[in-house]
Amino acid sequence: MTVFLLDYLPTLSAISLITATGCAGLVAGTLSTLLGDRRAILAAQATASSLFLVHFLCLGARTGTLMCLLGLVQMAVRCRTRPSRGLELLYGLTVPAALAVAALTWQGPLSALSAAGFLLATLGRWQGAVGPMRLFFVAATLVGAGHNALAGSAFGLASDAMALTGHGWSLWRAGVGRGAATATA
Repeated sequence: MTVFLLDYLPTLSAISLITATGCAGLVAGTLSTLLGDRRAILAAQATASSLFLVHFLCLGARTGTLMCLLGLVQMAVRCRTRPSRGLELLYGLTVPAALAVAALTWQGPLSALSAAGFLLATLGRWQGAVGPMRLFFVAATLVGAGHNALAGSAFGLASDAMALTGHGWSLWRAGVGRGAATATA
């Protein structure tokens, strides 16, 4: 019986790189929304961003690919407890770089949405507390969903839906929007 069932499972060679990176990015992105520690959230997001970088590259979404790369730079800087001045400058330089990427790889609304989502995520990563960070990530996710819809990334859209659910759950759990004085998760 087991041998028969295994005959119907896809082989590793039958799974495309787009599917593999999309699935893995979806899992890592969803995990990041449920974590409570700021650095753990950023590390999980960096994993998801690495996977979606390859996913978007395979889809031909140049702007999204490069925005993922710039996001990785930001996450590497913000994961540090006390980044040096040089690293903070590098973080700041990702903003004009993102605007340049959007302009140089211009694909209309696809590029505009990618840049806007990147800028909102930049503000989120800059936050020292998890609650405000999540609120910026929710806004970035809503804008990023537009990019993913135009790019034709089913996994990106699924990731957006899971991110909104996970961040919403984590914000609710922390009392954000329910009159809680501070939100740490």
